[in-house]
Amino acid sequence: ATLDTETTDVEDAVVSAATFAAGINSVVAITLPTSKANLVDAARTVVSTLPLLLPINEGHLQKLHSDDANVYGALAMPHTNTIGNVASSTSSDDRMKLFYHEAMSCIARSPIEYATCYPKVPVLISSGFDLAIDDCVKQGDKTFMDYGQCDRFDETIASPWWKRHRKSFAARQVFAYERGLGWSFAAWKLHGSDDSASDGEIDDPAKLLCFKDVAAAGLMPSLKKDSPAALACLNGPELDFILGDETEAPTPGPPPDCGNGWWNVTTSQCDYWIPPPHPKCEPSASGHRELGLAALGGAVGTAIVGAIVLKIGGRRSGYSPLP
Repeated sequence: ATLDTETTDVEDAVVSAATFAAGINSVVAITLPTSKANLVDAARTVVSTLPLLLPINEGHLQKLHSDDANVYGALAMPHTNTIGNVASSTSSDDRMKLFYHEAMSCIARSPIEYATCYPKVPVLISSGFDLAIDDCVKQGDKTFMDYGQCDRFDETIASPWWKRHRKSFAARQVFAYERGLGWSFAAWKLHGSDDSASDGEIDDPAKLLCFKDVAAAGLMPSLKKDSPAALACLNGPELDFILGDETEAPTPGPPPDCGNGWWNVTTSQCDYWIPPPHPKCEPSASGHRELGLAALGGAVGTAIVGAIVLKIGGRRSGYSPLP
């Protein structure tokens, strides 16, 4: 009886929400309290085509199904909900944890694309998109477990390493979550803060959950393109978490041994200067005696031919003698 009463109350709340949404043009969808079919039916008694978002997690994807073309999933993708995701006790561990979250964020596209291709219920990332890699925002709560994960946050404030890898973490999440209907960042601003411009400094763990502060710090990729952060997951994160900001910049090693040539930095190959070959005078196959006889034979032949010409020339008339 209690269950039926609660069910009726929830259905009534859904009907009230749908009635309110039907009268406001700016409402594009409503999120139901659960993914139960009776709540979908309750909403449809008021709004027949208004998009409905069903709250789900990754474990619900295989059973996700709807014949209603205007029903979608509101997928929660938390990444700081286990001890393994948040615990760290040294500076190196902190950096390695961010590297881990960077690498894993690109895999988030898999359940999103699965939901679109197989159950054919596209999903919106409703929660889980932020730049936190720990639960330090809950520090002070009775349920907070201290593993040392919040002891070195000050090291990250002015660190180029942390800024570079947080930008990578943000871009990778944007790329993955854009595979679905879109995403919703964890929060817009800190509770109690005014609407003035952010100072652009991430000096509080809670700011990693606030879009206003993350954007002001220059950590978000540009969202003006049709496919933002399109190349974010093309390669893995940079492997420099061991030393962090103390990692030495790469320096060129010694050039390869090119022998008699030299290393061409522009073409990245060995170049060689090849001199033109010297002209070759091949010696005659005949010896000096043969050359002498050939010369003598040539002289005798020339004398004979000359005598014949003179003799013949004397018998002809009408010709002028050669000078």
